[in-house]
Amino acid sequence: MKESSAAAELVLAAAAEEDARGLPERLCEVLCTALPVDGATISLLTDTPDRQLLHACGESALRLEEIQFTLGEGPCVTAAATGRVQIVSDLHGRLTQWPIFGAAARQELQQVGAVYAFPMTDGGGEPPLGSIDLLRYEPWEPDDETVRECVRATRAATVALLTAPSALPWNPTPMMDAHWGRTHRAAGGLSQETGVPVAEALARLRADAFVTGRPLPEIAEETLARLRGGRRGGGSADDGHGR
Repeated sequence: MKESSAAAELVLAAAAEEDARGLPERLCEVLCTALPVDGATISLLTDTPDRQLLHACGESALRLEEIQFTLGEGPCVTAAATGRVQIVSDLHGRLTQWPIFGAAARQELQQVGAVYAFPMTDGGGEPPLGSIDLLRYEPWEPDDETVRECVRATRAATVALLTAPSALPWNPTPMMDAHWGRTHRAAGGLSQETGVPVAEALARLRADAFVTGRPLPEIAEETLARLRGGRRGGGSADDGHGR
């Protein structure tokens, strides 16, 4: 990381604390402290079916990620896929480039005024690992220096995760696993049952959630329960995952 800043130094200081298992939560919290934002999330591999949320600060931040994960579009997804920063300075003031996400956000995130998504990269030219979303309750257009400060801080957070114990980034909290890990296991079980690729199975779960207006984790839990019911005596849909 070539550039440093006050915010980046705070992020790295928080990462240096001994409790490694709480790193994603600490990183989100320090980003909210060091930057002019009200919420933060860290998500890995957001442009693939294997997306995993590591942490979200607050209900609004969590719901922001749930909407993007369910729909498969939004600033977080685009930041990870393109490697470019996505600035939505007024979530409710104009149409976004993501029409379905924009409509859902206006309906379900009325308390969120702005979203800024930064690709998870250390600046070395490698493809992004995912993205870090920052949100504000009030609409706000950040100036160029503020955006650069956010880039430095989110790169510091990425470096902290890359240099953490190897198992850490892939072990989310039980709440995160309930929202993301079990959804992927449901998609895997549905893929085995129907013979379609996992990505298509996940798309079917997302479509069901979108059409019915129900949370994707709820659809996933029902799918896992149904799959377990069909495999009595022969193991469950969760076999082999240690959960």
